[in-house]
Amino acid sequence: MRRRGAGRRRFFYAFGVIVVVAVAAAMVSMARNRTLTPEQLAAAQEAQLGLGTDVLALVELGLSAEGRYSGDADGVLEPEAREGLREWQADRGIEATGYLDRASVAELLAAGRQAEAEAEEERRMEEAEAEAQRLAEERRIAREERLAEQARLDAARREEQERQAEEARRAEDERLAEEARREMERIAEEARLAEQERQAEEERQAEEARRAEQERQAEEARRAEQERLAEEARQVEQERQAEEARRAAAGAVADREQRQADLLKAAQRRAEERLTDDQLLLAARTDLAGTTGDLNWRLALNRRSWTGVRSRGDNVVGLDLNGHNLGGAIPARLARLTELELLNLGGNQLSGAIPAELGSLQKLKALFVEDNQLSGAIPAGLGEMSSLEDLHLYNNPLTGIIPPELGNLANLKRLRLSGTQIAGRIPPELGGLQRLELLALSGNQLSGQIPAELANLTNLKRLTLSNNRLSGCIPRALMRFESGINPQRGGVRLPECGR
Repeated sequence: MRRRGAGRRRFFYAFGVIVVVAVAAAMVSMARNRTLTPEQLAAAQEAQLGLGTDVLALVELGLSAEGRYSGDADGVLEPEAREGLREWQADRGIEATGYLDRASVAELLAAGRQAEAEAEEERRMEEAEAEAQRLAEERRIAREERLAEQARLDAARREEQERQAEEARRAEDERLAEEARREMERIAEEARLAEQERQAEEERQAEEARRAEQERQAEEARRAEQERLAEEARQVEQERQAEEARRAAAGAVADREQRQADLLKAAQRRAEERLTDDQLLLAARTDLAGTTGDLNWRLALNRRSWTGVRSRGDNVVGLDLNGHNLGGAIPARLARLTELELLNLGGNQLSGAIPAELGSLQKLKALFVEDNQLSGAIPAGLGEMSSLEDLHLYNNPLTGIIPPELGNLANLKRLRLSGTQIAGRIPPELGGLQRLELLALSGNQLSGQIPAELANLTNLKRLTLSNNRLSGCIPRALMRFESGINPQRGGVRLPECGR
Protein backbone atom coordinates (compact mmCIF):
# COMPACT_ATOMS: atom_id res chain seq x y z
CA MET A 1 0.00 0.00 0.00
CA ARG A 2 1.58 3.33 -1.08
CA ARG A 3 1.10 6.72 0.64
CA ARG A 4 1.10 10.24 -0.77
CA GLY A 5 4.48 12.06 -0.63
CA ALA A 6 6.41 8.84 -1.17
CA GLY A 7 8.39 10.38 -4.08
CA ARG A 8 9.83 13.14 -1.93
CA ARG A 9 10.69 10.68 0.79
CA ARG A 10 12.38 8.38 -1.75
CA PHE A 11 14.60 11.31 -2.76
CA PHE A 12 15.60 11.98 0.84
CA TYR A 13 16.12 8.28 1.34
CA ALA A 14 18.44 8.09 -1.69
CA PHE A 15 20.35 11.04 -0.34
CA GLY A 16 20.51 9.31 3.04
CA VAL A 17 21.78 6.12 1.43
CA ILE A 18 24.57 8.08 -0.27
CA VAL A 19 25.47 9.66 3.07
CA VAL A 20 25.42 6.26 4.77
CA VAL A 21 27.67 4.79 2.06
CA ALA A 22 30.05 7.67 2.45
CA VAL A 23 30.03 7.29 6.19
CA ALA A 24 30.57 3.55 5.79
CA ALA A 25 33.55 4.19 3.54
CA ALA A 26 34.98 6.62 6.05
CA MET A 27 34.39 4.15 8.80
CA VAL A 28 36.18 1.42 6.82
CA SER A 29 39.14 3.73 6.50
CA MET A 30 38.99 4.49 10.18
CA ALA A 31 38.77 0.78 10.99
CA ARG A 32 42.52 0.58 10.42
CA ASN A 33 43.06 2.54 13.57
CA ARG A 34 40.10 1.29 15.69
CA THR A 35 37.22 -1.28 15.76
CA LEU A 36 33.67 -0.24 14.60
CA THR A 37 30.70 -0.33 17.04
CA PRO A 38 27.89 -2.95 16.50
CA GLU A 39 25.45 -0.31 15.23
CA GLN A 40 28.03 1.01 12.76
CA LEU A 41 28.70 -2.50 11.50
CA ALA A 42 24.92 -3.13 11.19
CA ALA A 43 24.51 0.14 9.25
CA ALA A 44 27.31 -0.87 6.93
CA GLN A 45 25.73 -4.30 6.39
CA GLU A 46 22.36 -2.67 5.65
CA ALA A 47 23.96 -0.32 3.13
CA GLN A 48 25.61 -3.27 1.41
CA LEU A 49 22.16 -4.90 0.94
CA GLY A 50 21.19 -2.12 -1.49
CA LEU A 51 17.53 -2.09 -0.39
CA GLY A 52 15.14 -0.08 -2.58
CA THR A 53 12.24 2.04 -1.34
CA ASP A 54 9.66 -0.60 -2.42
CA VAL A 55 11.42 -3.21 -0.25
CA LEU A 56 11.73 -0.79 2.67
CA ALA A 57 8.03 0.13 2.33
CA LEU A 58 7.16 -3.58 2.69
CA VAL A 59 9.51 -3.76 5.72
CA GLU A 60 7.62 -0.85 7.31
CA LEU A 61 4.34 -2.66 6.60
CA GLY A 62 5.80 -5.75 8.29
CA LEU A 63 6.76 -3.66 11.37
CA SER A 64 3.21 -2.19 11.40
CA ALA A 65 1.75 -5.70 11.21
CA GLU A 66 3.97 -6.68 14.19
CA GLY A 67 2.68 -3.65 16.13
CA ARG A 68 6.05 -1.89 16.24
CA TYR A 69 5.48 0.99 13.83
CA SER A 70 2.57 3.34 13.25
CA GLY A 71 3.94 5.68 10.63
CA ASP A 72 3.58 5.77 6.83
CA ALA A 73 4.94 2.91 4.74
CA ASP A 74 6.87 5.31 2.49
CA GLY A 75 10.14 3.38 2.03
CA VAL A 76 12.12 5.72 4.33
CA LEU A 77 13.30 4.24 7.63
CA GLU A 78 12.84 7.33 9.79
CA PRO A 79 13.82 7.38 13.49
CA GLU A 80 10.38 6.15 14.51
CA ALA A 81 10.78 3.18 12.16
CA ARG A 82 14.35 2.55 13.44
CA GLU A 83 13.07 2.54 17.02
CA GLY A 84 10.29 0.07 16.06
CA LEU A 85 12.93 -2.11 14.38
CA ARG A 86 15.01 -2.14 17.60
CA GLU A 87 11.95 -3.22 19.62
CA TRP A 88 11.18 -5.93 17.06
CA GLN A 89 14.83 -7.16 17.21
CA ALA A 90 14.70 -7.18 21.00
CA ASP A 91 11.50 -9.26 20.96
CA ARG A 92 13.34 -11.93 18.94
CA GLY A 93 16.56 -11.91 20.96
CA ILE A 94 18.45 -10.20 18.11
CA GLU A 95 20.97 -7.48 18.81
CA ALA A 96 18.84 -4.30 18.79
CA THR A 97 20.87 -2.15 16.38
CA GLY A 98 17.92 -0.65 14.52
CA TYR A 99 19.44 -1.75 11.19
CA LEU A 100 18.50 -4.59 8.84
CA ASP A 101 20.32 -7.76 7.94
CA ARG A 102 19.29 -10.37 5.38
CA ALA A 103 17.33 -12.54 7.83
CA SER A 104 15.43 -9.56 9.26
CA VAL A 105 14.64 -8.29 5.77
CA ALA A 106 13.29 -11.71 4.71
CA GLU A 107 11.06 -12.08 7.79
CA LEU A 108 9.73 -8.51 7.68
CA LEU A 109 9.14 -8.73 3.92
CA ALA A 110 6.99 -11.84 4.46
CA ALA A 111 5.00 -10.05 7.20
CA GLY A 112 4.70 -6.95 4.99
CA ARG A 113 3.45 -8.90 1.99
CA GLN A 114 0.92 -10.68 4.17
CA ALA A 115 -0.24 -7.33 5.62
CA GLU A 116 -0.46 -5.89 2.10
CA ALA A 117 -2.53 -8.91 0.96
CA GLU A 118 -4.79 -8.54 3.99
CA ALA A 119 -5.24 -4.82 3.26
CA GLU A 120 -6.10 -5.63 -0.36
CA GLU A 121 -8.61 -8.27 0.78
CA GLU A 122 -10.16 -5.76 3.21
CA ARG A 123 -10.45 -3.21 0.36
CA ARG A 124 -12.21 -5.78 -1.85
CA MET A 125 -14.58 -6.66 0.99
CA GLU A 126 -15.35 -2.97 1.54
CA GLU A 127 -16.05 -2.56 -2.18
CA ALA A 128 -18.31 -5.65 -2.15
CA GLU A 129 -20.15 -4.30 0.90
CA ALA A 130 -20.55 -0.91 -0.80
CA GLU A 131 -21.92 -2.66 -3.92
CA ALA A 132 -24.37 -4.66 -1.78
CA GLN A 133 -25.51 -1.44 -0.09
CA ARG A 134 -25.94 0.20 -3.51
CA LEU A 135 -28.08 -2.71 -4.75
CA ALA A 136 -30.14 -2.64 -1.54
CA GLU A 137 -30.67 1.11 -2.01
CA GLU A 138 -31.77 0.54 -5.62
CA ARG A 139 -34.25 -2.12 -4.47
CA ARG A 140 -35.52 0.24 -1.75
CA ILE A 141 -36.01 3.05 -4.29
CA ALA A 142 -37.79 0.66 -6.68
CA ARG A 143 -40.05 -0.51 -3.84
CA GLU A 144 -40.84 3.09 -2.88
CA GLU A 145 -41.63 3.88 -6.52
CA ARG A 146 -44.00 0.91 -6.68
CA LEU A 147 -45.67 2.04 -3.46
CA ALA A 148 -45.98 5.59 -4.80
CA GLU A 149 -47.53 4.29 -8.02
CA GLN A 150 -49.94 2.14 -6.02
CA ALA A 151 -50.86 5.16 -3.88
CA ARG A 152 -51.51 7.19 -7.04
CA LEU A 153 -53.73 4.45 -8.44
CA ASP A 154 -55.57 4.19 -5.11
CA ALA A 155 -56.14 7.96 -5.10
CA ALA A 156 -57.44 7.85 -8.68
CA ARG A 157 -59.75 4.98 -7.75
CA ARG A 158 -61.06 6.92 -4.73
CA GLU A 159 -61.65 10.00 -6.90
CA GLU A 160 -63.57 7.85 -9.39
CA GLN A 161 -65.65 6.35 -6.58
CA GLU A 162 -66.38 9.83 -5.18
CA ARG A 163 -67.38 11.05 -8.65
CA GLN A 164 -69.70 8.10 -9.11
CA ALA A 165 -71.17 8.68 -5.63
CA GLU A 166 -71.72 12.36 -6.47
CA GLU A 167 -73.45 11.41 -9.71
CA ALA A 168 -75.62 8.91 -7.84
CA ARG A 169 -76.50 11.58 -5.25
CA ARG A 170 -77.44 14.06 -7.98
CA ALA A 171 -79.54 11.43 -9.72
CA GLU A 172 -81.28 10.64 -6.40
CA ASP A 173 -81.95 14.36 -5.83
CA GLU A 174 -83.41 14.67 -9.30
CA ARG A 175 -85.57 11.58 -8.70
CA LEU A 176 -86.86 12.98 -5.41
CA ALA A 177 -87.58 16.34 -7.04
CA GLU A 178 -89.47 14.57 -9.80
CA GLU A 179 -91.49 12.60 -7.23
CA ALA A 180 -92.29 15.83 -5.34
CA ARG A 181 -93.46 17.44 -8.58
CA ARG A 182 -95.65 14.46 -9.33
CA GLU A 183 -97.02 14.50 -5.78
CA MET A 184 -98.00 18.15 -6.18
CA GLU A 185 -99.66 17.33 -9.48
CA ARG A 186 -101.48 14.42 -7.77
CA ILE A 187 -102.73 16.72 -4.99
CA ALA A 188 -103.91 19.26 -7.56
CA GLU A 189 -105.59 16.44 -9.48
CA GLU A 190 -107.28 15.22 -6.29
CA ALA A 191 -108.56 18.74 -5.63
CA ARG A 192 -109.89 18.91 -9.15
CA LEU A 193 -111.50 15.51 -8.74
CA ALA A 194 -113.01 16.55 -5.42
CA GLU A 195 -114.59 19.48 -7.16
CA GLN A 196 -115.85 17.22 -9.86
CA GLU A 197 -117.24 14.83 -7.21
CA ARG A 198 -119.07 17.69 -5.56
CA GLN A 199 -120.63 18.53 -8.87
CA ALA A 200 -121.29 14.88 -9.54
CA GLU A 201 -123.03 14.47 -6.16
CA GLU A 202 -125.63 16.88 -7.27
CA GLU A 203 -126.07 14.91 -10.44
CA ARG A 204 -126.22 11.57 -8.50
CA GLN A 205 -129.23 12.69 -6.54
CA ALA A 206 -131.07 13.04 -9.82
CA GLU A 207 -129.88 9.73 -11.11
CA GLU A 208 -130.45 7.41 -8.09
CA ALA A 209 -132.77 5.17 -9.99
CA ARG A 210 -130.29 4.80 -12.80
CA ARG A 211 -127.51 4.06 -10.32
CA ALA A 212 -129.60 1.43 -8.54
CA GLU A 213 -129.98 -0.41 -11.82
CA GLN A 214 -126.31 -0.09 -12.51
CA GLU A 215 -125.49 -1.49 -9.02
CA ARG A 216 -127.71 -4.49 -9.64
CA GLN A 217 -125.98 -5.12 -12.91
CA ALA A 218 -122.63 -4.66 -11.24
CA GLU A 219 -123.53 -7.20 -8.51
CA GLU A 220 -124.43 -9.73 -11.14
CA ALA A 221 -121.15 -9.05 -12.93
CA ARG A 222 -119.24 -9.44 -9.59
CA ARG A 223 -120.84 -12.79 -8.91
CA ALA A 224 -120.00 -13.94 -12.42
CA GLU A 225 -116.39 -12.80 -11.89
CA GLN A 226 -116.18 -14.71 -8.57
CA GLU A 227 -117.38 -17.85 -10.27
CA ARG A 228 -114.81 -17.38 -13.02
CA LEU A 229 -112.01 -16.88 -10.49
CA ALA A 230 -113.10 -19.97 -8.56
CA GLU A 231 -112.96 -21.99 -11.77
CA GLU A 232 -109.50 -20.69 -12.56
CA ALA A 233 -108.33 -21.55 -9.01
CA ARG A 234 -109.68 -25.08 -9.42
CA GLN A 235 -107.82 -25.47 -12.72
CA VAL A 236 -104.59 -24.12 -11.14
CA GLU A 237 -104.90 -26.65 -8.28
CA GLN A 238 -105.39 -29.47 -10.76
CA GLU A 239 -102.32 -28.35 -12.71
CA ARG A 240 -100.27 -28.17 -9.44
CA GLN A 241 -101.27 -31.68 -8.46
CA ALA A 242 -100.40 -32.90 -11.95
CA GLU A 243 -96.98 -31.20 -11.74
CA GLU A 244 -96.26 -32.80 -8.36
CA ALA A 245 -97.19 -36.19 -9.76
CA ARG A 246 -94.90 -35.57 -12.76
CA ARG A 247 -92.01 -34.57 -10.50
CA ALA A 248 -92.52 -37.61 -8.29
CA ALA A 249 -92.44 -39.82 -11.37
CA ALA A 250 -89.29 -38.06 -12.64
CA GLY A 251 -87.62 -38.51 -9.24
CA ALA A 252 -88.44 -42.19 -9.28
CA VAL A 253 -86.95 -42.46 -12.78
CA ALA A 254 -83.81 -40.57 -11.66
CA ASP A 255 -83.42 -42.82 -8.61
CA ARG A 256 -83.79 -45.86 -10.83
CA GLU A 257 -81.21 -44.47 -13.30
CA GLN A 258 -78.77 -43.69 -10.44
CA ARG A 259 -79.14 -47.23 -9.08
CA GLN A 260 -78.53 -48.56 -12.57
CA ALA A 261 -75.43 -46.34 -12.93
CA ASP A 262 -74.10 -47.53 -9.54
CA LEU A 263 -74.68 -51.12 -10.57
CA LEU A 264 -72.91 -50.46 -13.88
CA LYS A 265 -69.88 -48.95 -12.10
CA ALA A 266 -69.75 -51.88 -9.70
CA ALA A 267 -69.92 -54.26 -12.64
CA GLN A 268 -67.11 -52.33 -14.36
CA ARG A 269 -64.96 -52.53 -11.23
CA ARG A 270 -65.58 -56.26 -10.96
CA ALA A 271 -64.78 -56.65 -14.66
CA GLU A 272 -61.52 -54.65 -14.27
CA GLU A 273 -60.52 -56.83 -11.34
CA ARG A 274 -60.62 -59.82 -13.71
CA LEU A 275 -58.62 -58.04 -16.46
CA THR A 276 -55.04 -59.11 -17.23
CA ASP A 277 -52.24 -56.54 -17.18
CA ASP A 278 -52.40 -56.35 -21.01
CA GLN A 279 -56.11 -55.60 -20.91
CA LEU A 280 -55.65 -53.00 -18.17
CA LEU A 281 -53.00 -51.18 -20.24
CA LEU A 282 -55.18 -51.24 -23.35
CA ALA A 283 -58.13 -49.93 -21.31
CA ALA A 284 -55.93 -47.11 -19.95
CA ARG A 285 -54.39 -46.25 -23.33
CA THR A 286 -57.14 -43.87 -24.49
CA ASP A 287 -57.14 -41.86 -21.23
CA LEU A 288 -53.35 -41.85 -20.96
CA ALA A 289 -52.41 -41.09 -24.57
CA GLY A 290 -55.03 -38.37 -25.05
CA THR A 291 -54.89 -36.89 -28.53
CA THR A 292 -51.11 -36.45 -28.88
CA GLY A 293 -49.48 -39.52 -27.34
CA ASP A 294 -47.25 -41.85 -29.33
CA LEU A 295 -47.96 -45.22 -27.66
CA ASN A 296 -47.86 -48.37 -29.81
CA TRP A 297 -49.86 -50.54 -27.39
CA ARG A 298 -51.98 -53.03 -29.37
CA LEU A 299 -52.66 -56.74 -29.30
CA ALA A 300 -50.93 -57.28 -32.65
CA LEU A 301 -47.56 -56.62 -30.93
CA ASN A 302 -45.91 -58.64 -28.20
CA ARG A 303 -46.18 -56.76 -24.93
CA ARG A 304 -42.38 -56.79 -24.53
CA SER A 305 -42.15 -54.42 -27.54
CA TRP A 306 -44.80 -52.02 -26.19
CA THR A 307 -43.50 -48.50 -25.59
CA GLY A 308 -42.17 -48.01 -22.04
CA VAL A 309 -43.58 -51.30 -20.68
CA ARG A 310 -41.35 -53.49 -18.51
CA SER A 311 -42.52 -57.03 -17.72
CA ARG A 312 -41.60 -59.89 -15.45
CA GLY A 313 -43.43 -63.01 -16.58
CA ASP A 314 -47.12 -62.18 -17.05
CA ASN A 315 -46.93 -59.13 -14.79
CA VAL A 316 -46.17 -55.51 -15.71
CA VAL A 317 -43.53 -54.21 -13.28
CA GLY A 318 -42.64 -50.89 -14.90
CA LEU A 319 -44.08 -48.08 -17.03
CA ASP A 320 -41.37 -45.64 -18.23
CA LEU A 321 -43.24 -43.09 -20.40
CA ASN A 322 -41.21 -39.95 -19.68
CA GLY A 323 -41.43 -37.36 -22.49
CA HIS A 324 -43.85 -39.31 -24.73
CA ASN A 325 -46.11 -36.30 -25.40
CA LEU A 326 -48.98 -37.82 -23.43
CA GLY A 327 -52.14 -35.83 -22.70
CA GLY A 328 -55.33 -36.45 -20.78
CA ALA A 329 -55.43 -37.62 -17.16
CA ILE A 330 -53.61 -40.31 -15.20
CA PRO A 331 -55.92 -43.36 -15.34
CA ALA A 332 -56.91 -44.58 -11.87
CA ARG A 333 -57.06 -48.13 -13.27
CA LEU A 334 -53.23 -48.18 -13.29
CA ALA A 335 -53.59 -48.95 -9.57
CA ARG A 336 -54.80 -52.44 -10.66
CA LEU A 337 -51.22 -53.25 -11.79
CA THR A 338 -50.42 -54.68 -8.37
CA GLU A 339 -46.86 -55.77 -9.27
CA LEU A 340 -45.87 -52.31 -10.55
CA GLU A 341 -42.50 -51.10 -9.22
CA LEU A 342 -41.87 -48.08 -11.51
CA LEU A 343 -44.38 -45.49 -12.79
CA ASN A 344 -42.67 -42.69 -14.76
CA LEU A 345 -45.08 -40.25 -16.46
CA GLY A 346 -42.86 -37.14 -16.18
CA GLY A 347 -42.26 -34.59 -18.95
CA ASN A 348 -45.69 -34.91 -20.60
CA GLN A 349 -48.89 -32.83 -20.83
CA LEU A 350 -51.02 -34.69 -18.30
CA SER A 351 -53.65 -32.72 -16.39
CA GLY A 352 -56.23 -33.26 -13.69
CA ALA A 353 -55.64 -34.63 -10.20
CA ILE A 354 -53.23 -37.32 -9.04
CA PRO A 355 -55.44 -40.40 -8.46
CA ALA A 356 -55.60 -41.33 -4.77
CA GLU A 357 -55.96 -44.97 -5.88
CA LEU A 358 -52.21 -45.07 -6.64
CA GLY A 359 -51.65 -45.37 -2.89
CA SER A 360 -52.65 -49.05 -3.13
CA LEU A 361 -49.49 -49.89 -5.16
CA GLN A 362 -47.62 -51.49 -2.27
CA LYS A 363 -44.69 -52.64 -4.44
CA LEU A 364 -44.13 -49.31 -6.20
CA LYS A 365 -40.60 -48.00 -5.61
CA ALA A 366 -40.58 -44.89 -7.86
CA LEU A 367 -43.36 -42.47 -8.87
CA PHE A 368 -42.34 -39.75 -11.36
CA VAL A 369 -45.04 -37.30 -12.58
CA GLU A 370 -42.95 -34.11 -12.69
CA ASP A 371 -43.13 -31.46 -15.47
CA ASN A 372 -46.85 -31.89 -16.26
CA GLN A 373 -50.00 -29.81 -15.70
CA LEU A 374 -51.37 -31.81 -12.77
CA SER A 375 -53.53 -29.85 -10.33
CA GLY A 376 -55.37 -30.31 -7.07
CA ALA A 377 -54.00 -31.50 -3.74
CA ILE A 378 -51.40 -34.19 -3.12
CA PRO A 379 -53.42 -37.29 -2.10
CA ALA A 380 -52.82 -38.35 1.49
CA GLY A 381 -53.15 -41.95 0.25
CA LEU A 382 -49.68 -41.75 -1.29
CA GLY A 383 -48.38 -42.22 2.26
CA GLU A 384 -49.54 -45.87 2.11
CA MET A 385 -46.96 -46.93 -0.54
CA SER A 386 -44.66 -48.71 1.90
CA SER A 387 -41.98 -49.60 -0.70
CA LEU A 388 -41.67 -46.14 -2.27
CA GLU A 389 -38.12 -44.75 -2.55
CA ASP A 390 -38.61 -41.89 -5.08
CA LEU A 391 -41.54 -39.43 -5.18
CA HIS A 392 -41.11 -36.65 -7.78
CA LEU A 393 -44.08 -34.26 -8.20
CA TYR A 394 -42.20 -31.02 -8.96
CA ASN A 395 -43.12 -28.44 -11.65
CA ASN A 396 -46.89 -29.05 -11.48
CA PRO A 397 -49.54 -26.45 -10.45
CA LEU A 398 -50.48 -28.45 -7.36
CA THR A 399 -52.31 -26.79 -4.45
CA GLY A 400 -53.13 -27.55 -0.84
CA ILE A 401 -50.58 -28.68 1.74
CA ILE A 402 -47.92 -31.37 2.12
CA PRO A 403 -49.85 -34.33 3.59
CA PRO A 404 -48.39 -35.36 6.98
CA GLU A 405 -49.07 -38.96 5.84
CA LEU A 406 -45.94 -38.76 3.65
CA GLY A 407 -44.04 -39.20 6.90
CA ASN A 408 -45.15 -42.86 6.82
CA LEU A 409 -42.95 -43.63 3.76
CA ALA A 410 -40.21 -45.34 5.76
CA ASN A 411 -38.18 -46.34 2.66
CA LEU A 412 -38.34 -42.94 0.93
CA LYS A 413 -34.94 -41.61 -0.20
CA ARG A 414 -35.84 -38.72 -2.52
CA LEU A 415 -38.83 -36.34 -2.20
CA ARG A 416 -39.05 -33.51 -4.77
CA LEU A 417 -42.00 -31.08 -4.56
CA SER A 418 -40.32 -27.90 -5.90
CA GLY A 419 -42.02 -25.45 -8.27
CA THR A 420 -45.64 -26.14 -7.27
CA GLN A 421 -48.19 -23.95 -5.46
CA ILE A 422 -48.41 -25.93 -2.22
CA ALA A 423 -48.70 -23.80 0.91
CA GLY A 424 -48.98 -24.19 4.66
CA ARG A 425 -46.32 -25.48 7.03
CA ILE A 426 -43.68 -28.15 6.52
CA PRO A 427 -45.03 -31.24 8.35
CA PRO A 428 -42.74 -32.22 11.26
CA GLU A 429 -43.63 -35.84 10.38
CA LEU A 430 -41.07 -35.62 7.54
CA GLY A 431 -38.38 -35.73 10.24
CA GLY A 432 -39.16 -39.43 10.68
CA LEU A 433 -37.96 -40.38 7.16
CA GLN A 434 -34.63 -41.78 8.37
CA ARG A 435 -33.53 -42.98 4.90
CA LEU A 436 -34.23 -39.65 3.18
CA GLU A 437 -31.25 -38.29 1.19
CA LEU A 438 -32.92 -35.50 -0.87
CA LEU A 439 -35.70 -33.11 0.20
CA ALA A 440 -36.52 -30.42 -2.41
CA LEU A 441 -39.33 -27.99 -1.45
CA SER A 442 -38.10 -24.71 -3.03
CA GLY A 443 -40.23 -22.32 -5.10
CA ASN A 444 -43.55 -22.85 -3.26
CA GLN A 445 -45.79 -20.89 -0.86
CA LEU A 446 -44.66 -22.66 2.33
CA SER A 447 -44.76 -20.59 5.53
CA GLY A 448 -44.00 -20.87 9.23
CA GLN A 449 -40.80 -22.10 10.84
CA ILE A 450 -38.52 -24.92 9.69
CA PRO A 451 -39.45 -27.93 11.88
CA ALA A 452 -36.69 -28.85 14.31
CA GLU A 453 -37.50 -32.49 13.51
CA LEU A 454 -35.75 -32.15 10.12
CA ALA A 455 -32.46 -32.15 12.04
CA ASN A 456 -33.10 -35.87 12.70
CA LEU A 457 -32.55 -36.68 8.99
CA THR A 458 -29.01 -37.98 9.47
CA ASN A 459 -28.74 -39.39 5.91
CA LEU A 460 -29.84 -36.11 4.26
CA LYS A 461 -27.39 -34.95 1.57
CA ARG A 462 -29.37 -32.14 -0.06
CA LEU A 463 -32.06 -29.80 1.28
CA THR A 464 -33.65 -26.94 -0.73
CA LEU A 465 -36.22 -24.63 0.92
CA SER A 466 -35.40 -21.33 -0.80
CA ASN A 467 -37.96 -19.01 -2.47
CA ASN A 468 -40.76 -19.73 0.04
CA ARG A 469 -42.31 -17.64 2.83
CA LEU A 470 -40.59 -19.35 5.76
CA SER A 471 -39.82 -17.42 8.95
CA GLY A 472 -37.92 -17.94 12.18
CA CYS A 473 -34.43 -19.45 12.07
CA ILE A 474 -32.46 -22.38 10.64
CA PRO A 475 -31.76 -25.26 13.09
CA ARG A 476 -28.04 -25.54 13.74
CA ALA A 477 -27.86 -29.08 12.32
CA LEU A 478 -29.24 -27.82 8.97
CA MET A 479 -26.81 -24.89 8.57
CA ARG A 480 -24.72 -26.99 6.19
CA PHE A 481 -27.63 -26.55 3.73
CA GLU A 482 -27.89 -22.78 4.33
CA SER A 483 -27.23 -21.90 0.67
CA GLY A 484 -30.20 -24.06 -0.34
CA ILE A 485 -32.49 -22.52 2.30
CA ASN A 486 -31.80 -18.77 1.81
CA PRO A 487 -33.09 -16.47 0.54
CA GLN A 488 -36.86 -16.54 1.03
CA ARG A 489 -39.33 -14.49 -1.04
CA GLY A 490 -38.58 -10.78 -0.89
CA GLY A 491 -34.88 -11.45 -0.26
CA VAL A 492 -35.44 -12.39 3.42
CA ARG A 493 -32.57 -14.45 4.86
CA LEU A 494 -33.10 -16.67 7.90
CA PRO A 495 -30.47 -16.65 10.68
CA GLU A 496 -29.10 -19.64 12.52
CA CYS A 497 -31.14 -20.62 15.60
CA GLY A 498 -29.54 -19.55 18.87
CA ARG A 499 -27.83 -16.43 17.46
